[in-house]
Amino acid sequence: MFRGRDLERPMRTFDLYILRETTRPLALALIIAMLVLLIERLLRLLDMLLGAQGPLKLILEILAYLIPHYVSLALPMSLLIGVMIAFNRLSRDGELDALQGAGLSLARLSRAPLLMAVSVAVIAGITFGYLKPYGRYAYQAMVYTVGNAALQAFVQPGVFTQFGDTTFLVGAIGREAGSFAEVFVYQDDNGRSTAITARDGTLTRSEDDGVPVLRLFDGVRLSESAAGAPRRGRAADPSIGVLRFDELRMVLGDTEAQVFRPRGADEREFTIVELWQRRYAPPPGVRSSDMIAEFNVRLASTLSVPLLPLLGIPLALGRRRSDQSWGIAAGLLILILYNQVLDLGKNMTESGDVGPLVGIWLPFTAFVVLTFWLLQRASTRLPQGAGFDFGALPLVRSLNSAVGRLAGRGG
Repeated sequence: MFRGRDLERPMRTFDLYILRETTRPLALALIIAMLVLLIERLLRLLDMLLGAQGPLKLILEILAYLIPHYVSLALPMSLLIGVMIAFNRLSRDGELDALQGAGLSLARLSRAPLLMAVSVAVIAGITFGYLKPYGRYAYQAMVYTVGNAALQAFVQPGVFTQFGDTTFLVGAIGREAGSFAEVFVYQDDNGRSTAITARDGTLTRSEDDGVPVLRLFDGVRLSESAAGAPRRGRAADPSIGVLRFDELRMVLGDTEAQVFRPRGADEREFTIVELWQRRYAPPPGVRSSDMIAEFNVRLASTLSVPLLPLLGIPLALGRRRSDQSWGIAAGLLILILYNQVLDLGKNMTESGDVGPLVGIWLPFTAFVVLTFWLLQRASTRLPQGAGFDFGALPLVRSLNSAVGRLAGRGG
């Protein structure tokens, strides 16, 4: 029987082996999930920015701001998938039986995934608490900037496009970027309405401040004040003006509102520290219950990450000597339902129907109980080493053969 330092080296070998088996599927699942999520958003951005100047650069920059949001979604799920695939393979190949026969409990084998989960929880906490709020604000600011500097990205033939107080309609889009034909523009500004029709036009940006400038050619402008009304007779109404032009330039949008609003108009744009500091002094348009619910759900989501190995390991094992693939689907379904319940509890907390203890921390407590119950239940069904002793256990002589099989070393 091994004692003292004789245990340390084999135990470290087991932990490194399980970590290696868990890291590979985790990384692969994370990469696939990020690609799927980013490609879905990429298609939407291409539809929005197609035709804008330098669309590839804009799209890459906007996608970069979305990475923290998608990491917060994909990382916990990837951790669960990685742990389940690793232990599912250990069980199918009989390596788990060898480890159990060597005296290692299922709880002891989960120590390495738990250490990995704690590291992932730290990354998730930084993402939830800081990177995601800043990324959300930067994304919206970039979309606002693009909307004010590249209107041609949104214009479609035969479709009315609203841009501030200006309604824009074109009959056709020219081959050159920003060129249109059969242009109609309607503005309603401070009680004065203006309608413009033109044969064609182009949309460019001012070299000084980047404000969108519309150049119209061969058209008519009709303007009317709010007090004006058509009159019959020879006398002309001074409130109505008609102008025929060969070329007309007009600025679109509010030239004084080119800078995006400051961060903090939405509780999701605050860091977790700012949520706590301003929970009773929220900005205009945000309720105190919104700040409290957002703070609690971020904290609960972060603390849930270390529990994922305890959920994934027993579900990955399933029934011994049977098809165990159902466990992975069950684990993902439980995680999705848990996130939905947290989201529902957050909404109820925001509306004031329940407090955060009931809406958020009660589902969290139920999730904790479920994970430990599943691990305890799986531990009692294994041949040896049941229980929750996370420390080093005495190994029998078969430990030598197990170490040699897993790490290529003798005892």
